[in-house]
Amino acid sequence: MTPVLVSVDKAGDLKFGRKKCRLHKKDEVVKVAKKYGVPNAEKKTVNKLCSYIKARAKNSMNNVPLAKLYPEAAKKQVAAKKRAEKKAFDRKVAANFMKGMVTKRIVTPTRATIRAVMPMPKPQKKAMPLTKDVARKRIMAMKGLNGRNKFSLVNRLSLNQHSPRKVVRLARELARLR
Repeated sequence: MTPVLVSVDKAGDLKFGRKKCRLHKKDEVVKVAKKYGVPNAEKKTVNKLCSYIKARAKNSMNNVPLAKLYPEAAKKQVAAKKRAEKKAFDRKVAANFMKGMVTKRIVTPTRATIRAVMPMPKPQKKAMPLTKDVARKRIMAMKGLNGRNKFSLVNRLSLNQHSPRKVVRLARELARLR
């Protein structure tokens, strides 16, 4: 028979190899229980057998590190850990480099500091709203627009598709692009 590695994990569960004791079939648990000298192993439940084995295993465990039992797996774990540490270090270096590349943000003064330094100016008069007639005159007077564009913009005004201010702004952009 092959020896069975019995251990107790951090949660306090008994394990055979990688599986928890309670997840094994009864005949497997009975075999291990007989090795640990549990009397009448066939008549007991899996949970009771696991608790007996756990008590015996705790007393007989010599705390051999798993790295000694499985040296190849331990080497792989060490190599994987080194790769992960190097990756984390590379990320940190890249982050610090990028921080150095970014210019420092200039802190804008808050309203409280502005009011303390200089009084707020009185609000100026609000711009007069554009009427359709004024907007139509402005659009027709623009030199950068061709006849089709002028007609479509004036048509938008008359159909109330957009506000007169928005149509005039659109006309300025079109004139600037031409």
